Amino acid sequence: MKRPVLSCSALLTVICAVPADAQAGCRMSAGDFSWAKSALQASDLVMLHRLHLIPDGRPTIILFDRTCSFEATSPSGARWIGTSHNGSIKLPDGGEAPPAVTSFASRDEKSGRRFFVMALPSIWYAAKVMPPGDKGLTGVFVHEFSHTRQMDVLKERFESAAAIHKLPDDFTDDTIQKRFQSDPNYSASIGREIELLYRAADEPDVLKARSLAREALELMQLRQKRSFTGEDAWLRPYDDLFLTMEGFGQWAGYAWLSDKKGGGMDRAAAMTKMRGSGRWWSQDEGLALFLVIDKLLPGWAGQAFGSPPLLGIEMLGKAVAAEQPPSVRS
Repeated sequence: MKRPVLSCSALLTVICAVPADAQAGCRMSAGDFSWAKSALQASDLVMLHRLHLIPDGRPTIILFDRTCSFEATSPSGARWIGTSHNGSIKLPDGGEAPPAVTSFASRDEKSGRRFFVMALPSIWYAAKVMPPGDKGLTGVFVHEFSHTRQMDVLKERFESAAAIHKLPDDFTDDTIQKRFQSDPNYSASIGREIELLYRAADEPDVLKARSLAREALELMQLRQKRSFTGEDAWLRPYDDLFLTMEGFGQWAGYAWLSDKKGGGMDRAAAMTKMRGSGRWWSQDEGLALFLVIDKLLPGWAGQAFGSPPLLGIEMLGKAVAAEQPPSVRS
């Protein structure tokens, strides 16, 4: 899969330390260091305080700038170890990445070790991907870092899906879109599902919102039944899994951006920021899906991270059938 951030209060006291064998110049700039600390606070705000998830074991966190990589390896996250990367970021799974704009969570399959990698703001700003101070960069961090929370929870479901069919080397969360984007019926259904879900998320009347969400769910189920057949049948579980992964990540970024204690943006602006161009189906529909779940299904985080965990489409089914009042949007 495509290399797709940690909720940890301990990381709020991070200091930038350099071991004796590291180059003397490997220290984060003041701006990058301040951002890294605030980005971890942002994830903490969503995962621990908004969703009330328990702190999980820390993944390895690797941040990098133009010349150095910085790794938080201690369980408490009390130190950043800075080393020169010489133009290639060394990854815990033995792989390498260029020191360019990127953000992803992954796992070393041999050790099971989770890790998170992201370019520091100085890289993003130099590449003119985002202007200095753009809150969307923290939204990116929160989105991608959220996947480290999902890895262990969804591991068995990914393994079950992979047992059905050997994955191609170029398989990503956009593979389904690339396979079906030229199918007018499939594309039309996706567009209508997204429209209905966003309308449901914005609808103040709970009964109307639930009706719109139910219509979207029926279209999703019909699309899957119609399209994931024959040689494409193996893709069906991944439709649910990637809507869940990307949807949760998108919602997490939105939740921070729209929180008064976080990004402080109004709801519409935060939604626009996370939707971006709306080019990628799994991210756009996934965000709409979790906005509806958050609106109509109280306590959904406990179900998403329960045993067994529920996927987004399963929680949507519960949401449209629910009779209890919706949660209060914070």
